[in-house]
Amino acid sequence: MKSLFNWVLVAIFSFASIQAHAFNSEIFTIELKDGVSTKVRLCLPEEGEINRIVIAVHGTGPFTYLTQREGFNYYDALAEGFCGKGTGFFTYNRRGVDLGETGPWYDSVDSVKYAGYLPNTEADDVEAMIAFLKNDSRFKECKIILYGISEGTIIASMVAERKNVEVDALLLHGYAHENMYDILKWQNIGNGVMIMINSIFDKNGDESVDREEYEHVDSVVTAYRAYLFQNLPFDSVNVVKDDAIDIKDISTIRQPVQEIMMSKISSNEEAWLWNNYFRVTINWYREHFALEPNKTRLLRVDIPIYLFHGRVDVNAPVEGVYDLEDRFNTCRKSNLQTYIFEKHNHDLNFQDWIATRTYSEGLQKLFDVSAEI
Repeated sequence: MKSLFNWVLVAIFSFASIQAHAFNSEIFTIELKDGVSTKVRLCLPEEGEINRIVIAVHGTGPFTYLTQREGFNYYDALAEGFCGKGTGFFTYNRRGVDLGETGPWYDSVDSVKYAGYLPNTEADDVEAMIAFLKNDSRFKECKIILYGISEGTIIASMVAERKNVEVDALLLHGYAHENMYDILKWQNIGNGVMIMINSIFDKNGDESVDREEYEHVDSVVTAYRAYLFQNLPFDSVNVVKDDAIDIKDISTIRQPVQEIMMSKISSNEEAWLWNNYFRVTINWYREHFALEPNKTRLLRVDIPIYLFHGRVDVNAPVEGVYDLEDRFNTCRKSNLQTYIFEKHNHDLNFQDWIATRTYSEGLQKLFDVSAEI
């Protein structure tokens, strides 16, 4: 097998990147531990000199080093923010994934190679990428900061805990506190949906929606009543008949979602899950369901850990952040810093950047903290 560090430089300081962005980008092809090759990108501030590199560890699915969407590249937007603070920003094509030309995902998936995308293999791949960077004489002394996003908060924490490579800090955005089985169950039975409902309808802060709140003529409420409930009458949504729409109603309505997902996993109906749930393999679910949760793993990590979480995150409950704080305090560990942002979602309100080309409070804090490590 070729050396882990064998790589081919594909493009350096591409003219297009220099023209379009306030950073320079270098794209490489690197070989992972099992011989699979993938493309990666390193974005550098225009000044060129750096002493730290942030490595983005993706959320779930076939991500690329650009993560292109209609009209923008997600990782270009983040590169602007990090490089603007003098920080290098590294992204990668997940194994078996390459840039594609067709929306909405703009990716191309080699199903055979992509089947290797499992949590432990992903941790191996991130370790190989860190080793690749450290093998470059320019970055030998750079701090390596893992930036886990959603599922990536699990993978980044695994890499830090394993200590096979040197990691200097963790930035965890949309923090996954529990095992993936418990997170998906929490989502499927409607807890995330209830958070969204309350953020729109609940005006008195009691975490439920009464008839007056549900039937309000406010334009936002009206739009979401159609979007979330297809304009069903209050009494049709209040299935437990207690004069308030709350998690009891939503979990009753959504209970089949969890049962269907588990039955499809048990019966190996991968195509159905791919088309109706996540674009991952059956083995991805099974390996994740067997993993230790971050709530205990992170207690063994001694490097600085920074959590960035939206109060109205519908993918991962903010209560996990509070519980982790309690666990660290109980264990007298002082290497955890948390930031919770009001009215921010799982993406830390990235939609603000899409609409206005300005960063939300949460993303700006993320960039600021990266520069202080």
